[in-house]
Amino acid sequence: MSSAIDRRLTLLLLVLLPILAGITDNNFHKSILVFGVINAISAVGLCLMLGLAGQISLGQAAFFGIGAYVTSNLATRAGLEPALAIMLAACCAMALGWAISRPLSRLHDHYLAMATLAFGTVMYIGFANGRNWTGGLDPGMSMPKLTLFGQDLSSMNALFVVSWVALTLSVFVANNIAGHRIGRTLRAMKMSAPAAASVGIDVVQAKAFVFAIGALFTGLAGGLYAYVARSFNAGVFGIGYSIELLMMVVIGSLNRVSGAITGAFIITVLPILFDRFEDYRTLVFGVTMVLIMKFMPTGLVDGLFSLGARLLAGRQG
Repeated sequence: MSSAIDRRLTLLLLVLLPILAGITDNNFHKSILVFGVINAISAVGLCLMLGLAGQISLGQAAFFGIGAYVTSNLATRAGLEPALAIMLAACCAMALGWAISRPLSRLHDHYLAMATLAFGTVMYIGFANGRNWTGGLDPGMSMPKLTLFGQDLSSMNALFVVSWVALTLSVFVANNIAGHRIGRTLRAMKMSAPAAASVGIDVVQAKAFVFAIGALFTGLAGGLYAYVARSFNAGVFGIGYSIELLMMVVIGSLNRVSGAITGAFIITVLPILFDRFEDYRTLVFGVTMVLIMKFMPTGLVDGLFSLGARLLAGRQG
């Protein structure tokens, strides 16, 4: 993560996205791009947690829901400006991520996965039953249009720009974390937490940091989702979304921000492409995922890099 090649590929993706949005006149296609960008923000946060620090989480949907619900309540009940509501919601998700990391600091591997799964399940139950604040499963929440300094930003073009700026900032933060001393600390913890602790690394603090950052990014994505969807219910924030995020990172790349972005768009777009298969959509989608993971186990981006290196070596030989 944070290699020169990864940064260049990430920059290429960030440049390519506005070009695609500019040449697309269809609002439905633009909405796919917007949701892909929102998913990419969440995926970058999970990539930091899993790829950089080795901390698996199956509870990211809870932070996504916190971002969406805190944003909606601050905007509709407290009357806060949308930008401020989204930022405060992301901070709330970050605080929750830091808080849950403390009791989970001694867990690892499948124990950590099960604990975060339990956390996500409890939060989903809370979302589904807290009708006064979340609207539950029915009728859910409704949001006003996104505005900034009185300007209407509810069009798909404007929503894309806002989401793209948020993704760019998230990528900037993620790459700086990976390239900084804290990034080396997290890599050491991923390799061996006991060994890292033996040389003076505060493993508990490091885990708290990466959980908080992962939750911050996912909460930010949730706040943006609230304004893009404008009508949603608790069903969005179930375990299914956490699994989708994990698939985005695993299929794209565990070790590259560019891979997380690529994986986010793959998982966002493929179900729509497979709609034509109707009853066989789930089967075709599942087989596609299995094939990618079989032949490119380190992720699609890493697999393409490896394939390119082999082809180049073959030509030189």
